[in-house]
Amino acid sequence: MYLFFAFGSACALGHHFYYAALNGKPATDQLQMLRYGMVLAFASKAGLSAAVVLAFRQRVWTTVRTRLLSVAALDTLFAATEDVAALWNWEMVKNAKIAVALAVFVWVAPLSVILSANTLLVEPSTGIIEDMCAGVRTLNFTFEETYEWRNPTRISKLYELPLSLWNTTKSSDSDSDPWFDYYTAPYPTLEQTATIGAFLEQTIMRTNAQLETCGSGWNCTFDIQFTGPGYKCTELASGVGSKAKNLTQESGSIAPPFDMDIILPEGPYSYYTFATGGEYSTVQMKDVGIGGIPKTPPPYPKNFGAFRTEPIVWVGYAQIADPSKPVPTDPASPEWSTAFIPKLFACENYESSYTVRFNYSSGTQSTTTTNLTFHSPVVNTTYIPNLDANDGTADNITAVPESNYILPVDKARYRRTAAYHSLGFMLRQFLNGTISIDKSLVNPIVNTAAIQTKLLDPQSNFFPRPNLQEMVQLFYEDIILSMLSQAQFAAVVWAKKPDEQTGTVLKDSADYLYPCVKSRTANMYKYHVRDLWIVYSIAILLALVGVVTGSWAMGDNQGGLRDTRWSSIVATTRGPALDNVNWEGRPGEGENVTENVKNLKVGYGVLQAPMNGGTASSTGWDLDGRRYGFGLEGDVRQVRREGSVWKMASRTGLG
Repeated sequence: MYLFFAFGSACALGHHFYYAALNGKPATDQLQMLRYGMVLAFASKAGLSAAVVLAFRQRVWTTVRTRLLSVAALDTLFAATEDVAALWNWEMVKNAKIAVALAVFVWVAPLSVILSANTLLVEPSTGIIEDMCAGVRTLNFTFEETYEWRNPTRISKLYELPLSLWNTTKSSDSDSDPWFDYYTAPYPTLEQTATIGAFLEQTIMRTNAQLETCGSGWNCTFDIQFTGPGYKCTELASGVGSKAKNLTQESGSIAPPFDMDIILPEGPYSYYTFATGGEYSTVQMKDVGIGGIPKTPPPYPKNFGAFRTEPIVWVGYAQIADPSKPVPTDPASPEWSTAFIPKLFACENYESSYTVRFNYSSGTQSTTTTNLTFHSPVVNTTYIPNLDANDGTADNITAVPESNYILPVDKARYRRTAAYHSLGFMLRQFLNGTISIDKSLVNPIVNTAAIQTKLLDPQSNFFPRPNLQEMVQLFYEDIILSMLSQAQFAAVVWAKKPDEQTGTVLKDSADYLYPCVKSRTANMYKYHVRDLWIVYSIAILLALVGVVTGSWAMGDNQGGLRDTRWSSIVATTRGPALDNVNWEGRPGEGENVTENVKNLKVGYGVLQAPMNGGTASSTGWDLDGRRYGFGLEGDVRQVRREGSVWKMASRTGLG
């Protein structure tokens, strides 16, 4: 009984651990896995039921030792775990309540198999694992410092591409005179990449990026870090009648190039951006030949090809005060002055540290900059408007201090600055310009490429979006991160090995795998722990109560373990105590006894030896003339437990 109970409980525990091991795993071999679970459920049910059946047997003997029952009630009592109809005998239910309860448990135990089987289901769910991803790239602009356009790096038969185009002072037939290369414009591939990203209003995704990086059927997320350019924006004015502050730079202070009164509601412009003040001149010398080679001999002007300053992006715009209300169309209406909030901010190009989170999901890419730290201006000078340099070059830009100019002879720094400048130029090219509003606010007069970007809201008649300052910074990030879609850029490197350029080739060896988090939605095993343990807790608790009851019944049976084998029944029913009963029934009814016999009261206890003979050894009676067995009412003395002392009492009834 105890071993069966332990076995059933162990199988329930094993069922739990088996389903827990499957939880969250892909739902493969469903039929086979569920069959294994059913085997454990049946084994648990069999063990607990067997323990209760043994307890039931002990309780049956306790009942017949202390109760006088009719033959019919005894029939149903001994058959209660085998014949469900036996449970409808009221005499048995009234006099053997505990035994009946144990029999009921045996009959309802199969429910534990049915109910526990429904605790492991197959559900669509998202599984998340920490893994390593292939093909993860990042940016390293130090490769721009060493890029040689005359002898470019070649990977997988394709040349690496710079972000800038170069002119030179070196003639093809001269190596003796001092010479240098100088910046001329952004590289066409960068212009193409930035334009596509602006039109798509998002970071461009590399072809097959999700499949290469995440693997077939998976989504994935990873973080990359790099140092690159970033626009640091500062608000200088907000509200009608506000006066714009000067922008304080590390190298000085500069006033805005326009006043707030040109912005709605006082002025005609809903958008006004000036982003060309101090722009690098593509013509550095007036008289040059092919490749920008000066026709005049050296020495050249000191600031020839220098990055003197990086243009500030000045943005004035009108924000709609309450988008839920209709915008007034008549400047003379009283609502006009409060319908718009004029704002002004300025943005500087800074060298910055990025941490960017990439997410590939369902064939799409999303990027989020989780950390952006601004370090120092790309060119640490302050532009002086309307002051010609007159320094012998065609570039008349003046900025202070002149000592911070970045010259071509400082080759590595100059080339990195050129890369940053090219990226900033692409942003400024889109932002520069104006949008003015006619009196009816129907047709905006557009003179800017910003209308092709996500900075303006077409649903609000192309008014700038309310968070325009933040959007400018995000737009610049889209341009920079779109470089990763064109793996030929020289600055594109492996995230695991940022000192190695990638080209378009995919390397998925262990040395190039990068930490990531993978996820996918699929049919997964879902284990409902609570439901399974509700079922098993009830079953185990009831079985434990049955075992305790069986143990108590063994004590009532003088510590003996009783069974209902045929030989045991014969041993307790043989003898003259029941010989006077006509068990044969009526002719033709076979083994069926008559109703009169079924109504006789029978109990188990001490029988007295017959007065007419036999020795103890030959008849089964002990030396005192007693033996245990079944007898009719009045012929048997039943044993009942009172405290710790066993006593016998003559039973003449059921009391």
